[in-house]
Amino acid sequence: MRATVMSLWQLDAFEYRLTGGQVVTVYQLLDDASRFDVGTAAYSRAENSADAKDVLERAIMAYGAPRELLSDNSSAFNQLRAGRIGSVEIFLASKGTMPISGLPGKPTTQGKNERSHQTLLRFLDAHRPASLEQLQGRIGRFRDHYNNRRPHQSLDHATPRTAWELLEHTPATEPIPLPVLEAKASYYMQVRTRRQGDLDRAGLTITKSGAILADDNAQGRAADQSIVEVTRANRQVYYQGFHVSLPTTYADRLFYRTITDDAFMLTDPATGEIVFSFPLPMVALNVRGRYIASYSVQGVQAEYATKQWDRKREHYEDQFAKRLEEQPDVMATR
Repeated sequence: MRATVMSLWQLDAFEYRLTGGQVVTVYQLLDDASRFDVGTAAYSRAENSADAKDVLERAIMAYGAPRELLSDNSSAFNQLRAGRIGSVEIFLASKGTMPISGLPGKPTTQGKNERSHQTLLRFLDAHRPASLEQLQGRIGRFRDHYNNRRPHQSLDHATPRTAWELLEHTPATEPIPLPVLEAKASYYMQVRTRRQGDLDRAGLTITKSGAILADDNAQGRAADQSIVEVTRANRQVYYQGFHVSLPTTYADRLFYRTITDDAFMLTDPATGEIVFSFPLPMVALNVRGRYIASYSVQGVQAEYATKQWDRKREHYEDQFAKRLEEQPDVMATR
């Protein structure tokens, strides 16, 4: 559970049969920290990207954009794990929201949504709607009661509205460059390809005597990908001989490092989320010998950043903007 409002929203959908027999799709969109329902709505068609995008557009127009959106791996919501970028992901990135998805085969990642589905289904079954218009009206009543009057056990029996208003808000701040999504999709495609390759060959050969033979077909990890450990004593990652500092919140963690032609990325091995990235070629203003302050790197993004790190990053963003005005030809070549 996230500690701040707007740091993560969860999107999921389910089918519902009206009393007249028509099957419609209900999308639920919840804030993770407050459980506040920011955009439940029903549509006549089966689950699809256009309607999912419409749900998100309406919610973002009403409340602003969250930092991340968690969904399952339905092609209507998130196509990154399939190695593609869909219209929903492009829209979210334009608003500064990073689309993330649960691990395949792990529906418990969206457990909060599943429990909310059950609550909404019980309400709808008790007030059987016959048409899509009636269903929309029932959902409006449900959202009002759920957000404003129904105590929530996980919130110490406060209402979602109360939690929404009392908790700190950390919304999205700036658009996410499309190359970041492209790199993420490319990473997932590489993982899928490597996993399929592992399934197509034996990874181990043992003789009758029990000796293990070398696997001539074994493929080593690509040179631009590796697991890195960040410790409190060494809060740095390395790129082309430079030591790039990280916020204190990255200490005592393992990350999957990926370097593509366009970006340097650290990914959470458990969730697949990109938690630190900057575009390549790297451009930085605070460089001392081989040491670079990460907040001074142009276009840097950090999910676990401290407030102090964010303040310093904003300062250097202003510096880059000034340099772009003063030296547009020079900055354009980077």
